[in-house]
Amino acid sequence: MHVLQWIAVEADDVDEAYRTVGSTLDDMLNPDYQNGWFDWFVVGGGRWNVGEGDDFTEAYTEGKTNMIIHAGTDRDRFEERILLAMESRKEEFDRYAKDVQAGLLDKVISNYNPREHNYSYFSDLYPIKKVIDMAYGDWDFNSYFFDMVNQTITPQYVFEAIDNNPDVWYLVPVDFHF
Repeated sequence: MHVLQWIAVEADDVDEAYRTVGSTLDDMLNPDYQNGWFDWFVVGGGRWNVGEGDDFTEAYTEGKTNMIIHAGTDRDRFEERILLAMESRKEEFDRYAKDVQAGLLDKVISNYNPREHNYSYFSDLYPIKKVIDMAYGDWDFNSYFFDMVNQTITPQYVFEAIDNNPDVWYLVPVDFHF
């Protein structure tokens, strides 16, 4: 599956923003990295960066920076894109929350046996796990936004930082496969 996420990063220019996101994500593909929820990615938007008449091979061309948003020159669009990501994340949260079975956790607790896995609960537990992951602020495919500087899915620090110096902040679109 694919998801588009917007990655906030500090850089001197759009090319450095592109390279910083790419090299940091490459490092995250290391098997020792603990939050490896994706198996490959395309910096620049990937399948979301297809112009009219283009095919998907064009979308995956390296170095595409046309979708990157600079807070210093387009602050409104920068902030709007982050807010849209927050709305999408809230929709995901609500979708998982409606599938949480209230009594299931009591049943799992009362039947827990450390000697064996009870696989019959796994699909029912998944919505609970995702609600908890999102409430904790874990970065995954449901996040839609990641502040690479502060290592958080919360935009609070980016919004504070662009009040002080918007010229160094960029939002880089990344097509993640997971």
